[in-house]
Amino acid sequence: MSREPLTIWKTTVPKNWIDYNSHMTEGYYGVAFAEASDEFLIHIGFDSTYRDNFGTFYTVEAQIRFLEEVKQGSKIYTETVLIACDQKRIQLHHSLFSDKSSTPAATQEAMLLHVSKKNGIPSASPIREPLSNNLDQIRELHSEIVRPGYLGRGIRQI
Repeated sequence: MSREPLTIWKTTVPKNWIDYNSHMTEGYYGVAFAEASDEFLIHIGFDSTYRDNFGTFYTVEAQIRFLEEVKQGSKIYTETVLIACDQKRIQLHHSLFSDKSSTPAATQEAMLLHVSKKNGIPSASPIREPLSNNLDQIRELHSEIVRPGYLGRGIRQI
């Protein structure tokens, strides 16, 4: 485990992610960040066995900041930081980088909720082992990473 952000998701921007302005359309930033969150969950041990026995995760809140244009064919990747977690929630911050730029093209802050289904009805439930232990380890390592000042601020006011 590392004290650095996790770089566990990457792709090349396909043509169908490009809009009429010749850059990545806003919805695909969401797709990229959703895939980055999924890779984080896999990284902590979330798999079909865990899902079948203990539950799943729902993204219940997300805030994306669009900072730079991303073009077709760009190689993009995310750096992911575990900001916080408790018994039922995971707060992640993703920075999306394009090609070899040292500044993010976009960022996302996301809150994931652990959910189990009892009698087919989803409800919040505690995160189980081994995920809870893996989260604790990453949280400890990531606690030393400087947090961006915009975390938790929501959308700008007009």
